[in-house]
Amino acid sequence: MKPQAIKKNNRMIYWIVAAICLVYGGVALLMFVYLSYFIYFRSQVNFPVEQVTNISATAFQRYQMRPRSTFALIPLILTLIGSLVSITAGSLFIRLLREKERKELKKEVIDSMVMPDEKIVIEELEKNNGALTQSELVGNTGLSKVKVHRIVKRLELLGIVKKYPYGVTNKIKLEKILDEQ
Repeated sequence: MKPQAIKKNNRMIYWIVAAICLVYGGVALLMFVYLSYFIYFRSQVNFPVEQVTNISATAFQRYQMRPRSTFALIPLILTLIGSLVSITAGSLFIRLLREKERKELKKEVIDSMVMPDEKIVIEELEKNNGALTQSELVGNTGLSKVKVHRIVKRLELLGIVKKYPYGVTNKIKLEKILDEQ
């Protein structure tokens, strides 16, 4: 299986996990609303003793006391916390996936715009944490000084690198769009 196909399969699995997190969070939030309404409604109901004829007095007291206990609030609070955690996890999954896809798309667009010699310079900068001097680029790539100067000038016009004066030479740095891999 090709590495590209594996990446797409992993990405699909991540999207499915994010969707499951969001669906679970939504269902848990609906359960929270249902449970909170049920507990609130049960605590508000007060039957007059005259109307209750077929319930014994102890059963009636148990019915009246149960919803008011704090023990009934524990599942309610856990449901709320679980739904919020699940929704947050799903949202973060989606955010991270979109950010990764955006970076890959920028990389593909830049790769389609640059020439082979320019790719060599970009790869050399990536190997060295995104920054090298122009003379180091000449030594590492094996290209002439003039060729490296022209490549750096073109990459600077494309917004891929930034050139800073660095003593007698220039410091070449990758822009943030390529530096964050």
